[in-house]
Amino acid sequence: MTSAAAAVRSAATRGGRTVWLAGAALSAAALLAGLLAGALIVSGHGTAVFGVGAIALVVVLWKAPRFSPVVLLASALTIEQFPLSGAQPGASLGAGVAPSDLTDRIPLFHGIARNVHVSLADLLLLTLVAIWLLKRGTGVSSAVPRSRVTAAILGVLFAVLLGLAVGHAHHGDLRTGLTEVRPYVYLAVAYLIASVYVTSRSVLRAVLWACVLGSGLKAFQAFHSFVKVRTENPRPDFVVGHEEALFFALFILLALSLWVFDVRGPLRKTATALVPFVLLADLVNSRRTAWLILGGALLVFALMTMVAVPERRRLMSRILMLVAVVSAVYFPVYWNHTGALAGPARAVHSAVAPNPRDESSDQYRVLENASLRSNIQQGGFAGKGFGVPIEYSPEIPDIRSIDPLITYIPHNGVYYILMRMGLLGGIAFWSLIGVGIIGACRLVRSADREVAVVGALVTCALVGYVLEGYNDQGFFLYRVAFVIGSLLGLAEGARRLSGEAE
Repeated sequence: MTSAAAAVRSAATRGGRTVWLAGAALSAAALLAGLLAGALIVSGHGTAVFGVGAIALVVVLWKAPRFSPVVLLASALTIEQFPLSGAQPGASLGAGVAPSDLTDRIPLFHGIARNVHVSLADLLLLTLVAIWLLKRGTGVSSAVPRSRVTAAILGVLFAVLLGLAVGHAHHGDLRTGLTEVRPYVYLAVAYLIASVYVTSRSVLRAVLWACVLGSGLKAFQAFHSFVKVRTENPRPDFVVGHEEALFFALFILLALSLWVFDVRGPLRKTATALVPFVLLADLVNSRRTAWLILGGALLVFALMTMVAVPERRRLMSRILMLVAVVSAVYFPVYWNHTGALAGPARAVHSAVAPNPRDESSDQYRVLENASLRSNIQQGGFAGKGFGVPIEYSPEIPDIRSIDPLITYIPHNGVYYILMRMGLLGGIAFWSLIGVGIIGACRLVRSADREVAVVGALVTCALVGYVLEGYNDQGFFLYRVAFVIGSLLGLAEGARRLSGEAE
């Protein structure tokens, strides 16, 4: 007994010493990292702090590469593509710094140095692909799915490559052309990473948690930024990125899916608790497109679930009835209001009888679309290619001081794709949307409720992607490409987990 007790004490001592040494090592590493970060900031190289964080992230992903899709989604949902500067909301104000002014300074999508057009997002994707290649065959990832979605994405990439060649032949600017094609490459790589690593329930749930927490964080940022600018006259048009019009809608539909398909647990409780904050953030962000996306996706969600899941028809009928009753009260009350709460009413009102500001914006879109149709005719079957300036009509207002990229990237992404990649690119892109929606709708019929939630989410995401692309340059936005590619890959992983056939 005495010798046994001594052995136990000896083991405990060794275990305690190991824990102490590990704690000391971690503390020393944290101290060194802090000193290094401070030195970099004092010397004017504050962005290098993110390089230190990137090194730590690479180490973590090398040890646990299955969480790569979570990193992609969390990054895209929380970090802005464009810096919010000057008079834009989220910038430094008299009362302090709004939270969105912090995330937009994280140089994920910016060039890593002046005149260097490689971003941390590029390096992140290259790193994830390298880790996947080095760890293939070790059991941590699955094979690339041989599916219609994979074939469609390859078709889009081929059309993009052809568009670059055509643009070069038309004396287009190669650097600008490479900027234009980035979203399609980002979408394809995000799809690859998600499709090969969503191999377990834990990863699938982690991806859904990233959707909930990422958009939840941006909702609090939006509200905090709004509080800081609410007294300004005129009030800023938005308080977080335009992409949130899509992301907030997907959050709401994900929360609804968890209830409709009866997926219980902490994820549903957290999403439900955050729904009011996300709705409020959508209101104060003042994007008309947000309500078009939410309304269109909600209609698709209702029809899809009522057809695919007959036992949920009564629940969906009640939800639609509730929406109708609320709308019957809300729209008459807020029809002529202009505050944050009047956002949905303003979106509908502007379509029927726009105010001067909205009418000016709508008129610009009419002139822009006319110019794009002319450019499509000029480009013919192969399109004009990437990097070639758009030939706008003389009467269209010049807004390059507001949006320098408008010379190359218009608001209407549907016409944009036909103009750049011609008929082949249009067929490839819309084939991807079509096969993605069909495959996701099949998942909605699954007896596996988590898989059904993924199917509903991906279907609504693709519908929202199209609406965002048609109205607000959504096909060019890098964050949107990350999210859509990751969700398409998530659908492939869900299909694999459920044993569903292609």
